[in-house]
Amino acid sequence: MQMHFFRAALPLLVAPALAWEPGHVRNGLVGFSFELYGIACASACQGVFRKTPIFCTDASSFKSSSGSGHGNGNLAHDEELPANYTLTASKKCLSQSRNFLTSEAYCVQQKCTNLTTWDLEEWWQFYVVGNLPSDPRPSLTYGAALALITNTPTSTCSGGRIMNGTCKPDDKLYNSRFLAISEYNRSGNQHEHLGMVVFLTSVGLPVVFSLLRFFPFPFSKRWLSLLNSYFIYPSLLRPWRNSPVSTVLGDPPTRGQALFIGYLILINIIMSIFTYNTNPNALGFFGWTSTSTQVMSALGNRLGVLSFANFGVLVLFSSRNNILLWLTDWQHSTFVILHRWVARIAVLQAILHSVIFLRDYIEANLLATDQTTPYWYWGCVGTIAASLMLPLSLPVFRRRAYEVFLATHIVFSILVFLGSWYHIYCKYGHQSGYETWLYIVFAIWGFDRVVRSMRMLWYGVHTAVITHIDHEYIKVSIKGAVADGHVYLYFLHSRFWENHPFSVASSTVQVQADGISTERRSNGSESPTDHEQKALDSTAKPVTTSSNDSTLQPGMEFYLRVRDGATKALHLQCQSEVKVLIEGSYGRHEILSEFPTLLCIAGGVGITACLPYLRAFPGNATLHWGSRSQALVDSLTSFSKFPAINIDAVVGKRLDLISILGNQQGDFAVVVSGPPEMVDEVRKIVSKLARKKRIKLVTESFYW
Repeated sequence: MQMHFFRAALPLLVAPALAWEPGHVRNGLVGFSFELYGIACASACQGVFRKTPIFCTDASSFKSSSGSGHGNGNLAHDEELPANYTLTASKKCLSQSRNFLTSEAYCVQQKCTNLTTWDLEEWWQFYVVGNLPSDPRPSLTYGAALALITNTPTSTCSGGRIMNGTCKPDDKLYNSRFLAISEYNRSGNQHEHLGMVVFLTSVGLPVVFSLLRFFPFPFSKRWLSLLNSYFIYPSLLRPWRNSPVSTVLGDPPTRGQALFIGYLILINIIMSIFTYNTNPNALGFFGWTSTSTQVMSALGNRLGVLSFANFGVLVLFSSRNNILLWLTDWQHSTFVILHRWVARIAVLQAILHSVIFLRDYIEANLLATDQTTPYWYWGCVGTIAASLMLPLSLPVFRRRAYEVFLATHIVFSILVFLGSWYHIYCKYGHQSGYETWLYIVFAIWGFDRVVRSMRMLWYGVHTAVITHIDHEYIKVSIKGAVADGHVYLYFLHSRFWENHPFSVASSTVQVQADGISTERRSNGSESPTDHEQKALDSTAKPVTTSSNDSTLQPGMEFYLRVRDGATKALHLQCQSEVKVLIEGSYGRHEILSEFPTLLCIAGGVGITACLPYLRAFPGNATLHWGSRSQALVDSLTSFSKFPAINIDAVVGKRLDLISILGNQQGDFAVVVSGPPEMVDEVRKIVSKLARKKRIKLVTESFYW
């Protein structure tokens, strides 16, 4: 099931007091490939002369229509500016002003003594005037501007003095700007580093834990079974299943899953509060009016980065073609549970990010102006969409209206991604590197979609034969397509965009000589209660088809319980054949041949997940199957193709799981597939037994 939440919210940064705009394209992540404000010593020079009157000839540099000088209370002796001098020089004027460029070059030369000329030339071309793509490049190179300085400047051009030559920087103003930019760069670098820690550990630890099974630890497999009995097999809190908590948080994780979820929560908390530095000398820039606003600004930015880092994790965990499924021995159902918890973390971080900056903007009286800007309302789109996804993803809603949940989930996921992208682009252009986190998300999502499309193209369009078993179950047979594990089916006759996972019950179908599938039909008139005393012979043998008018051919069989949505539409529709797309196959079956005995416990259509294990197991195998429908039992056992096994099928009654598992002698493997409550009960019993004997538990969930 694809669930993409995954994104950011309101503005990522407090409006900077520096005259700095985004535009120059930079690739990579802040702190790895570049720093947000570039070279701090050079960037600090940028604004030192921006409030100095400069000679200009273009009309855009003057606020008054006359193009002449204007009064300025900051000028020495409060005189009028001479004609063609302005405090609001355009970028075109700055790019052509010899005095401005030589003053900037002198400042950079004096303050950036440890950098190469190449680095300074590169910075100069892209930043000295402005870094928007439309900004003019400076008319002089850095080296050419330095060459024009014949005498050491003596005037700072501070206090509104006219720039009529090369000026030296005001050290007090420069130092304040340098401290602010350095602190901002350091903070931005740290945010990205901590975000990378969250991303890499969340993705890498499952691989590390899975690799441990290949290490020759100095303890026996018996000790491994004991470890599983305490941490891997049991559910975290069994009463959770039937409590109000389950309607909010979903199915209870196992203890092992809970430990990893605890790690995900803990690492995000630690990375959120880890080391915030303040510098009183940097106040006055980036909206920092006090050390508290400095910390809150950094916290807001940190939460935004961590939320972005978690986007990639949650999309990866939800993907059907999650690369971790190939690198680890973890099940897809485990990653789906982790996906939901990472999504909650990411959305909470996005909300806090938005609230913190909303508070800062209100205190700084910037809300009225910034809330009308594109980056602001795109951030609102992302945050609101992410916030709505949480209640719409609650299990109580997801289970009762899955199709509605899926549709809203996709729509809001698109809005989250779209809002996050434009939030960053409208604020920074392609200059901040924050969009790199979204590139990771898009790459993971795109890879999954490409592989899914390839899987569907491999199978193409097939014809599915629909057989009504009774009022509660149907059978789907597809001739000419073979798969194992489970596949996703797209029924093209109705709501073709929806798809659902189904376990493959058989890799062959029985067809007549004319090529038409033969299916046993039931009108559903028999009630399960009429057969409560019926059971299959414990030595039942598979039925061999020897009729001259029917043969077994490669294909797939599925047994579906009728619920709302697609399965109900299939049950009600009058056609016996429908066109279907197949996406698969997914999942893998664990090798259990090292155990002398296999015990399969199935409930309802959960039998379909057990059949592959029964067919492949070379030793003593026993099936215990509880079903609500005798018709379902008859339909499956009539055409079973697995070797002779011990079968115990009961209809309309609960399996006595304590007796079934407790009376088993020696070491054995258990495969369970059925309702969540039954799986929980098996987990509980096996967890206790595995402390005394070696037991392997495999759960095949058909509840998604």
